[in-house]
Amino acid sequence: MTTEHAPNGTLPADIDSAVIRSLAQMISRDPGSITTQTRFFEDLSFDSTSVLELLMQLETDLGVEFDVETLEPADFDTVGALVAYVARQSEAGA
Repeated sequence: MTTEHAPNGTLPADIDSAVIRSLAQMISRDPGSITTQTRFFEDLSFDSTSVLELLMQLETDLGVEFDVETLEPADFDTVGALVAYVARQSEAGA
């Protein structure tokens, strides 16, 4: 992973902790209880509305706009899969 800055100044290496922090805040959960292996639907009981809410929160927190046309269901398998998607979007917008 490169050290280029994302649009808001977040380094790509920090995206995982930023996603976890935003997610934890959204669901009122300790960030330490969420890992990149945490599954959205099975572990966190997410639904499609929760996914959209998280994406809006991440756009605000990270200063990245997501193109819903590029989202795949696999991007929401785990927190790590979403982190990879966010990193790709951050690099595309840099």
